[in-house]
Order: sequence, then structure tokens, then C-alpha cells
Amino acid sequence: MIDSVDKRYDLKPPEPKIVDSDYVQGFDNMSSTDFMKIYLETLRYQDPFNTQDISKSLEDMVKLNQVKFFNDTRGFMENFQIWMNQLTFMQTVNLIGKNFVFATDRLDTLKGGEYNILAGEDLGKVSVRIYDGEELVKEIEMDLKMGLNKIDTSDLPKGQYTIKIYKEGSEVEGWQLGFKDKVVSAGILGGEIMLDLESGRTVSTADILYIGG
Repeated sequence: MIDSVDKRYDLKPPEPKIVDSDYVQGFDNMSSTDFMKIYLETLRYQDPFNTQDISKSLEDMVKLNQVKFFNDTRGFMENFQIWMNQLTFMQTVNLIGKNFVFATDRLDTLKGGEYNILAGEDLGKVSVRIYDGEELVKEIEMDLKMGLNKIDTSDLPKGQYTIKIYKEGSEVEGWQLGFKDKVVSAGILGGEIMLDLESGRTVSTADILYIGG
């Protein structure tokens, strides 16, 4: 007498998947296995005298998946950038009350401050020429050393000037003009950390040229 049913024959039909009446299976939410099943069945049962081109569907699926991927990636990067800005901002608090040298492309005596040339090497005797537009207003002979080199602006009229450096008649490249100022406050503007300076300027943390100047 058999008291139990052989487990090999104890089979149950698969549970049906209940979906809404307006549900449509799209390529963007279809697994690769399901898609390949549909693709193979389509090839199997299609009319050999009226074949269907499924390449367009494949192309659409790839495009949809690309859009989904880039949207997901963009959302992650935006959230990551917000988190990094907040973390960086908290660290920026330590900058308040300290002096730094900030990069600039012109010497502005209207705003005042101490201006420096940051050189990457010792250049010895050079000629620092200060221009108002095309007009040469001052020329300073000085030894340019690696690091910060203060510029004497005491006798310059109020205005904005550009600077060029020459050595033995040839223009020198590879240096940076900067001004020394104190950080008084900080904030986030458009996702960027901005610093308010004692002179009234507002600059980005990316403009910090030299620490300890």
C-alpha cells in the first residue's frame, strides 16, 4: 500500500501574474530573458513570405535603456554633488578669519590689497611692466624668486592694470598674479562654495592660489 505520493509527481502549476487591465509590457522594463523568448518566438512563427523586421524594436529597447541609465546616473551624481558641497562647506568654515592669496588676471588698485607674483622657479632679475590698456605706466626691476613676490603698488593711480614680465627682452610665461585678502564669511551659490573677503570681493574657493601668504 502506498501511503504517500511520490514527490516527483507532486507538481503545482505556476502562480499567475496579476496585472492591471491597462498594463503593457514595455521593452524598458522587460528582462533580457523575457525579451529573448519573445524574439525567438517571433522568429519561429513569423510568415516566411512576410517577415517582420524586429531590428527597430531592438534599437528602441537600447535607446530606452540608455535614457534610463543616464537619468539614473545623473540623479545619483546630482545627489552626490549636493552631499559633497555640504561636506566641503562645513570644512570651509575653517577658512574664515585667515589670509590667502587669490588668483586674478589684473591688478586693481580701486579695491586695494597686496598683490603678488607667484613664480614656479627662481628667475633672477626681471622687468615687471604694468599697463593701463596699451600704455606702460610703470616698470619695476626686481629679483623674481620661486613662490610669492610682492609688487609695490604704492604710487599707482586708482585703476585696473595688466602685467607682463620680461627677462632679457623676452616675455616670461608660467607665473600667476594674485592678491592677498582675508576671508570673512562663506556661502554656497549655484552649487559652488563662495568666499566673502575683507576687501568686499566675493571669490570661489577654486581661486585660492596660495595658502599662508
